[in-house]
Parts: sequence; C-alpha cells; structure tokens
Amino acid sequence: MHSSARRLLVRAQYLPLALAAVYALILLVFTVPAVQDEFVFLQRLRLPLAAKYDNPEHYGLAPYKTRNLRIETPDGEVLGLWHILPQSVYIAQDPFPPSMRPRDSFFDKAFGSRPTILYFHGNAATRAASHRVRTYIEMSSRLDVNVIAVDYRGFGDSTGTPSQQGLVIDARTVWDWVQARVERASIKPADQQIMLVGHSLGTGVASALAAELADGGLHPRAIALIAPFTSIPDLLSSLWLFGIIPLLTPLKAIPGAIDYFKTHVVQRFNSSEALSRTTSPMLLLHSFDDPIIPHYHSVNLFQQLNSPNGTQLESSIRDFSYPGWGRVTYAEVADREVVFWEGESGGHNSLGHSEGTMDLMAWIGKL
Repeated sequence: MHSSARRLLVRAQYLPLALAAVYALILLVFTVPAVQDEFVFLQRLRLPLAAKYDNPEHYGLAPYKTRNLRIETPDGEVLGLWHILPQSVYIAQDPFPPSMRPRDSFFDKAFGSRPTILYFHGNAATRAASHRVRTYIEMSSRLDVNVIAVDYRGFGDSTGTPSQQGLVIDARTVWDWVQARVERASIKPADQQIMLVGHSLGTGVASALAAELADGGLHPRAIALIAPFTSIPDLLSSLWLFGIIPLLTPLKAIPGAIDYFKTHVVQRFNSSEALSRTTSPMLLLHSFDDPIIPHYHSVNLFQQLNSPNGTQLESSIRDFSYPGWGRVTYAEVADREVVFWEGESGGHNSLGHSEGTMDLMAWIGKL
C-alpha cells in the first residue's frame, strides 16, 4: 500500500475521536448560562436592521393605524411596543384615510370598542419582522381587534438583557398597561377583553403570564399558542443545531445523561406546568413540517391539558379532518375548551397568519 494511503487510513481512525471531542466541547459550552441565554433568545439578531419603529407604515401597516409607544417596567427597563387599531375603528375615522395619526386618547378609547390581543413573538428579530407584521395585519383586519406587539427587554429598541424572569415581568407590565386602559374604556371585566397569543418562544412567555394571572384570579379571554413547546429542557433534548447536529440525542446511549444535562438549563419556560393553572379557553396550532419545534410538543401539551396530574378528566372530544389542510381536535375539559390544530403545512413562521388559523383564533376567542 502506498505510504500516503496508509497515512490517510491512520488519520481516518482518529476521525470518530475528533468528532466525539467536538461534540463534548459543544455540550460543555452549552452548560454555560450566558451561552444558553444567547442561544435561547438570539436577541442580538435585531432584524430588520436600523428598524424605523416610529414609522410602522414602512413595514406594511396602514397609514396612521399604529402608534409607537415606550412603557417602563417595575424594574426600570423601557419596552418598545406597537398598538394597532381594530379595522372597524380605523375605517370609521372621518376623513378616511386619516391625514394624520390620531391622538393617544383615540387609541385608548379603542380598547373599549373591541377586544385586544397581546402578541408575544419568538426569539430573534423584532416586532418589525415581516412575518410578524403580516400577523398583526391579519389580526387587526380579519379579527377586528386591537393588537399590542411588544419587544421584550434586549430586543428591538427595548432596554435591558433578556431572561425568563425579565420576559415575564415585561409581559405582565404590558398586561397591566392594557388592563388599565380597558377598564377606563369598557364596562366589561378587563381580563375577559384581553386574549394572549404567543409564537415559539412567545408561547412560553404567554403561558407563564397566564399562570401568574391565574394565581391572582385573572383568566384571559382566550390563549392561542402557535408552535409551542412543553419546556425549554424538553425542546433542547430534541433539538438539531443548524438542522444537522443533534444536541442531546447521542446521549440517549448513556443512562441518565440527558436528564443530567437538562438540570443545567437555566431558562426553563415550563409551559406544561404553567398552563395547568389557568382555565382560559385554549388553542394550540402546530404544523407537521415545523423544522424548529417538533409537532409532538403540541401533542404532549394537548394530552396534558386533558389529563392533568396523569388523571384523565371527563371530557368531550371531537375530531375533524380536512384533507390538504389538517386536523382539528376539540375537547371540552372541566368546562374549558381546548382546540388543537395539526397542520399539513405551514412550517414554523407562516401558520400564524394563515386564514384557517385566524378563523380558529376567532372561534376560541369568540371574536
């Protein structure tokens, strides 16, 4: 055998060892809390670049339909958010289209005219990201609701550094801000006028907020979770980095290894536990082809909502199949509606603004 070929064979023998070393290094790096935070939140990807938050029309929203706001949290951070008017309120202006942005008092009065959706986005990018703006447009127009789209601390033009505790504080701050205005503009109970919608990471935020509100006797009008997960540790155990590197799957060969690694996860967002504490009607939306969060996370959430503490509650379950679109499973559990849509397509970012899923949001929120 040629000497160069022998050298290649010798080197090839060390390839598995080198790959194992790289994998071990990746795992070691992921045990560092700061690295985990960067990966979970990806807040430094502030797309679009140099966003014009005070000019939402630049991103496709109708002229003067949206106001840009900044509100302060109890711990001193400042959050950037948009308030988009319901379509019926917007087109009722005289003259129409409006020649200038309405006063804040006009926007505040809109909270008494139609329900409000608090929208909590996923990781990376900002409230001006194109797929998120499409969602606001569909919600405000098709559902005819107020939409509040907030950038968490560290995202967009908001101050601070993200953490699970911080994001929940941000969500509660936005809830309190809206609740105060709903109470001034409407005679109906404020919590029954506010619906929570979360996407991806935002489903963990919405779930945690719902649990905190439930502990205080408040239950939102409805909760819609788009591509949710059971918890961050569970998500990491099934995650493929960049779609090609399994993060924890190889550890299945070592008894207890995955569970040990999961104990080092700092940002946990345990949606399964949080959702068990609220009685709000709930909608789960997930597509089979989601490349980021596996569809079975929603399957597990749906099963857990129907069987809290491992005990099957008496429930009425109906299943509807729509070839080419997906399957809708409807359950009434302990006087609460839980609806689960399993889509044949939609990926991770597109299903939140499609017509069919908007109709399901209207159904669960009685909009």
